[in-house]
Amino acid sequence: MICYRGLVVDIICRLWDRGLYRDNKWLKLCHEYWFDYWVNYRAAQTMADVDRQIEQMSEDPEIESPVYWEQEQGETPLGGPIGFSYEFNKDNNT
Repeated sequence: MICYRGLVVDIICRLWDRGLYRDNKWLKLCHEYWFDYWVNYRAAQTMADVDRQIEQMSEDPEIESPVYWEQEQGETPLGGPIGFSYEFNKDNNT
């Protein structure tokens, strides 16, 4: 949803940055009364840009399944040790 008041203030600021219409009474009044809308407008634009950058940066991690191992014959009444092994610090560069 576009905030037209904020957009108008943004256009006024761009005109003033170029030195145009600096003494216009109506533009000064619009800028003064709608400045809060401009702040919300710019904050929404900035957060939308941040959200797009986060989506580009984050990738779904590839998680390998742990390896199940067991020893069927052994000294314990359950038939030996049972467990999982998993490499938490796997370095793909080596």
